Amino acid sequence: MIPSQSILPPAHKSYLCTILLLLLLLMYACAHAPQRKESPEDLFLKAQKLARNNKIEEAVDTFMKIRTFYPANELARESLISIADLYFDHEDYPSALDSYKEYIMLYPVDPKAPYCLYRMGMCHFKQMYTYDRDQSETEKAIQVFRDFLERYPNSPYAAEVGLRLTQARKRLARHYIYIGKFYLKDKKYEAACRRFRSVKKNFSGLGLDKELSRLMSKACRQ
Repeated sequence: MIPSQSILPPAHKSYLCTILLLLLLLMYACAHAPQRKESPEDLFLKAQKLARNNKIEEAVDTFMKIRTFYPANELARESLISIADLYFDHEDYPSALDSYKEYIMLYPVDPKAPYCLYRMGMCHFKQMYTYDRDQSETEKAIQVFRDFLERYPNSPYAAEVGLRLTQARKRLARHYIYIGKFYLKDKKYEAACRRFRSVKKNFSGLGLDKELSRLMSKACRQ
């Protein structure tokens, strides 16, 4: 048999090897070329688009890149509020609360600080339970709303804060009345009387006075 011989002459083999080597080097260079650093404006627009498409975590990560790489840029502030609003709009109130708190801590005299304090109160308000359950969030909402009205009585949000404060106080008053009724049902008249009197003293003007008077007439006469 005649031994097989290469179809290509040595010169051509060398040429092909050179071409392949160059292609490999080109591919490596492309893969490892430094990426163009995105501007804060580009990142912000990208994050907003992700948020509109309900890609929450990706949007938050992109907003965070602005805060990480461009902390002195005005969009870093906007990104923190955008993160908080994004969490709030998707009912992740604990995460929203943390972001609003952070904004106030970092920028206490910023024009948007009142908005963040208002939203902090709303985070607690949105997590309030019915009057027959734990009222920790109700108490926190009341505290934040009172703080807001003391600091920013002329704010555009003051009217809504006042309304929410009234609603939260009424929820808490209902809770105390609920407890008082338990005492009354168990014939613990003295404890029920003290509870109803405390509610009437501290929560008057909420539309509960007539009911309280009727309950007090049962509890306090014993």
